[in-house]
Amino acid sequence: MFNWYSAPTFGAMLLFCLLAAYVLTRSSRGPISLAVVVALLGMASYLLGQGMQANAPTAEAWLPWARTFQGGAPIAAAAWYWASLLLLVEQGAAPMQGYLRRVGYPLGWLFVVASVICTVGVYVDDWLYVWSAPTVVATEQPPFVRYAAPAGRLYSTFVLLVLATCVGAAVNLWLGWRLPLSGELRRRFGWLLLSALLFMPEVSGLALTHWRSAEYWPAWLNHLALAAAMALMASNVAAYERLRHGQVIRIDLLYFLAAWLLICAGCVLVFVLVGGGYSFAWLGLLVTSLALLMLGNALADPARRLLDRLFFGRVVEHLRSNLTAVVQSAGMTENLGVVLDQARSEIAEASTEHDVRLTQEALRRLNRPAALAQSGLATRLPRTLAAARAHRGVVEAEATPLERAQTLREILTVAVERLKPPDGEAGLSAPAALQYHILREEYVQGLPNAQIMIRHSISEGTFHRNRREAVAILARELAEQEERVR
Repeated sequence: MFNWYSAPTFGAMLLFCLLAAYVLTRSSRGPISLAVVVALLGMASYLLGQGMQANAPTAEAWLPWARTFQGGAPIAAAAWYWASLLLLVEQGAAPMQGYLRRVGYPLGWLFVVASVICTVGVYVDDWLYVWSAPTVVATEQPPFVRYAAPAGRLYSTFVLLVLATCVGAAVNLWLGWRLPLSGELRRRFGWLLLSALLFMPEVSGLALTHWRSAEYWPAWLNHLALAAAMALMASNVAAYERLRHGQVIRIDLLYFLAAWLLICAGCVLVFVLVGGGYSFAWLGLLVTSLALLMLGNALADPARRLLDRLFFGRVVEHLRSNLTAVVQSAGMTENLGVVLDQARSEIAEASTEHDVRLTQEALRRLNRPAALAQSGLATRLPRTLAAARAHRGVVEAEATPLERAQTLREILTVAVERLKPPDGEAGLSAPAALQYHILREEYVQGLPNAQIMIRHSISEGTFHRNRREAVAILARELAEQEERVR
């Protein structure tokens, strides 16, 4: 039967996965967000193991879950301390520099080393826990877990690590709270300080359970306190990140959690209907599938950007990525007009970048009529091309591909000549003159790049930089010309 005392543990685990996904998708991918995500996933791993241990029917079923996911606890402890330290560092307060240099950073690296040692100790022999000799928990009241591993040689180090990181994080956040910050930012530090204090029941439980062989309060109560602590931490870090951009996350966070609550409810319903009744194996499959589903959603956007670049190119990747960010911002702003302006700006920027790429492509084909006839630039200049053909007396419907290529070549050549500075206004070394000569000599005359660089006594870097700028100017000139033609 399912151990209902483990329900808060599983709920906290899934909440941590959700919050990790939220921070990944809503915060900038900086050191603070990374530390928070590592802390959340570490605690989610630890609680997944705790929840499955509580339902294990035999010692053989208990051991893999207990050992595999225990390593998340020391990792989460060190990551939480670093998240608090980096938040303090980012305030840039001069009075804190001495503390950071003499105390904050040395402790942080000491905690990282201790975390690595404890994590390795989970999986090497019986260093952290005596996995080879599990015991049956015998109490008058129904226990949270039926089996337990005695403490190993490194267990004292592990408890001290968790205790020291919690105290250190609380000190960092208290120091940040005392800084002369804005009211909203100071409140964020206050909530984060409260989250640090909510870790204490679990830390005390770890010590008392193994050093005094006693459980003074239910484990599920510790896990609820952990859930509250990590929820405060993640939501306030996400709010802190967005606060710097004038955004708020309250409604957006509720929307995110509500959407995933419905998804989880649907998955549990399918599990109940299809699973054919409760079993320990089906429980493990359900909770791990839900956790992976949440994290997969957070990684979907980076994966999509990679596939966009592979299949569609950099312009599409840039546009879709930025518009996704704008869509997310719509749920976190109190001024929708700013979001709409940003969306228009992103589309205009992508359009300009696309025009530059098509112009570059057409210039490279300038002296190859068959290839130029297939250039995508023609689709961006329909009115300009039609006006040029009408001026030459060519009927649009009767124009051959080579005639269209010739018309496009003339338009490009004339546009390049318009970039030429007036005689006597600038020397050959002036940027405008140099850019004109690079375009004319490389694309119109077909000279090799090396010969152009020697002729103008410029380096390869200078050549490429001026060519990029010249192509961008030419693309803008052609776009403006298209707008003028009616």
